[in-house]
Amino acid sequence: MKNLLIIVDYQYDFVASDGLLTAGEQAQSIEDNIYNLANTYINNNDDILLTLDTHIKEEWNIHPESKSFNIHCEKGTKGHKPYGKIKNLSSYKNATFLEKKGYCPLPQDIENIINNYDTIELCGVVTDICVMQTAIALYNTCVNLGKTINFKLNVNACGYFNKHAHTFAIDYMENILGFEIV
Repeated sequence: MKNLLIIVDYQYDFVASDGLLTAGEQAQSIEDNIYNLANTYINNNDDILLTLDTHIKEEWNIHPESKSFNIHCEKGTKGHKPYGKIKNLSSYKNATFLEKKGYCPLPQDIENIINNYDTIELCGVVTDICVMQTAIALYNTCVNLGKTINFKLNVNACGYFNKHAHTFAIDYMENILGFEIV
């Protein structure tokens, strides 16, 4: 059985106290949980995918997110880089970084993921935006391709801006998408 851990957008701008769109202390508090979870995957010789929200200043004014958020995770800045211990995962041979411009990876990237893994576990920031959108994309692609995959959400390794939205997203992923909550 091939397993994948997807760490969604655990980046400086979303986590650091001075990040441009930070979830602050709450996101910082899950760093060890994510790192320990990643090490479990490393010890089992499983794969890790780290998504990186990626924006370009010159394109920001036409990006749909610009209506809701200030520019963040700008490519080439410290805000784009993985936060804290998570950046150390770049030395793990089975870790891959995947840049994305929207809330979830491109459809072809999602399809590649679906075709190569039996179990996929999600964690990262923030639960009700990029984590949930990635879960929805994985679910829809899986269903449309007729695949059977065990999806998990590690709630102890998910960060959020808003507790109510976090709780809603967990409930949605569990009860609508059928994710196992761990």
